[in-house]
Amino acid sequence: MTEPDGGAYAPWMEDLRARLGRSWPARPLVSEKGEGAVPLRPAAVLIPLYVREKALWTLFTKRTDMVEHHKGQISFPGGGRSDADANLWETAIRETEEEIGVPRAGVRVLGALPKLETVTDFEISPFVGAIPYPTEFTLHAGEVESIIEVPVSYLLDPMVVEERPVKWKGLEYMTLVYHYKGHAIWGATARILADFLTVMRDDSRSATEAGV
Repeated sequence: MTEPDGGAYAPWMEDLRARLGRSWPARPLVSEKGEGAVPLRPAAVLIPLYVREKALWTLFTKRTDMVEHHKGQISFPGGGRSDADANLWETAIRETEEEIGVPRAGVRVLGALPKLETVTDFEISPFVGAIPYPTEFTLHAGEVESIIEVPVSYLLDPMVVEERPVKWKGLEYMTLVYHYKGHAIWGATARILADFLTVMRDDSRSATEAGV
C-alpha cells in the first residue's frame, strides 16, 4: 500500500490503525456462492471514515439501476481491480475517486478487513481509510444514485441490525440487514460492516468521538 503522505495521524486514526492490526480467528473465506461457479474476480471496497459534528461517520453509496452488478443496492465505494492498479488498495481508492469524487491522494490507509466472496463471483478485499471532511462529493451519474452518510455510533447499536432471509434473483439468502432511515444494508456490504463494527467494539477505548 502507498501512504498518501508522511504527516501525523490524528489520535482516532492511530487508535483505529492499532485496532485493525488485530489477529482474526481462523475461518474459511465466507462465501455467498453456489457450486460450480466461475473463477473469482478480485475487487476492493473502501470504508471511508471522517469526523463530522465531533463524531466519527462513514458513508455508503446507493447504486443506480444502470450498473452491471448490484443494481440499486447500498454498498461501500469500490469495484473490480483494473490491470493498471498496483494493488487492491489502489483499486479501492481509485474507485472511490471515480464514484464519489474523493481524491485518492487524500485518503489515508488505516487497515484492512478479512476478504469475502459474493454471489456475483467477486473476491472482495475491504479496506478502511480516513477521508478529508468537509469534502465536495461528486457522484458518478451512471453508477451512484446518492450517498448515505451514517454516524458510526448509530451502527454500533444492536437494535439497528437483524438477520433475516432476503430474496435475490429467485434465490433466498440469510443475511444481516442494517436499517438506517428507510435504507436496508444487506449482503456482502452488511458482512463487511459487521467485521468493521467488531473492530470498533474490540476494547473499551472509543474511536467514535473525535480527538480521543
